[in-house]
Amino acid sequence: MKHLLSIILCAILMVSCSTNSSQAEFEKNTELAKDYFKQFEEKNIDAVFAYLHPDIEWHMPVYGMEMGGIDEVQAAILGYHAEYEDLKFTADYWLPGVNTDTGVPDGSTRVYGTWTSTHKRTGKRTNLTSYHSFEFEDGKIISGGDWFDLGGMMNSLEPQAIAKGSLVGFHKLDVTLNQGFTMEDYLNYFTNEIVPAYNAAYMGAKVHLVKGSKGKDINSLGMIWIFESEESLSKLWNEDGSSTELNNQIGAQLSSVNEGLAEIGSWTSEFTDWIVQ
Repeated sequence: MKHLLSIILCAILMVSCSTNSSQAEFEKNTELAKDYFKQFEEKNIDAVFAYLHPDIEWHMPVYGMEMGGIDEVQAAILGYHAEYEDLKFTADYWLPGVNTDTGVPDGSTRVYGTWTSTHKRTGKRTNLTSYHSFEFEDGKIISGGDWFDLGGMMNSLEPQAIAKGSLVGFHKLDVTLNQGFTMEDYLNYFTNEIVPAYNAAYMGAKVHLVKGSKGKDINSLGMIWIFESEESLSKLWNEDGSSTELNNQIGAQLSSVNEGLAEIGSWTSEFTDWIVQ
């Protein structure tokens, strides 16, 4: 009987020690996550990037996008900072994370809250409810993700009509299909994967896939890009035609969806940019 009581007592002590350890880890990681948000709000890029583990796997809030790595996460951060100011996260509450296999607290942390900001070009205020989870390794974020309605927020900021001073780019596409694929395959992937991913990644721009219905280019495919101004476009392309660092970062973010399209076929284009008068 005494032997059984000893076993029970040891088990209770082990559970208690494990619980205390995970609680302490949760509190430590919550403070790290809070500081990460603080550095993000203040746009301290070096400090923000220092929190990212080189092997990070991150859930991106973009429809159809797979888990992001270090390049995708950094590109997203630069994109937010380029488009928004007065960034502020207000937490509703922080909660301990659990091991997905056992359901036991594992020291990770998660939070529900609201992001507010000012959209630079339109001056509009944003109010975005969100959920974030963080797992740390050696003081750096190794996994987790963002969950919020990025597309809905962007749609609320975009003008409903093409305003004076907007830049519209018309691209006529010449598509070459890979063996075993049809034009329907290409169109489905482009409309369901490429367009949503591009519209989410290129903040302040909209892309549309179009098909000629009459005239010289009947049945031809094209893309229409709409930018609010030439200034918006200049954030992506330098005067000499080279890509900016922001555009390079966005390109890395979109690499997986672009590779998916390349499996179906390739395209080249001729284009003209037009300024709305």
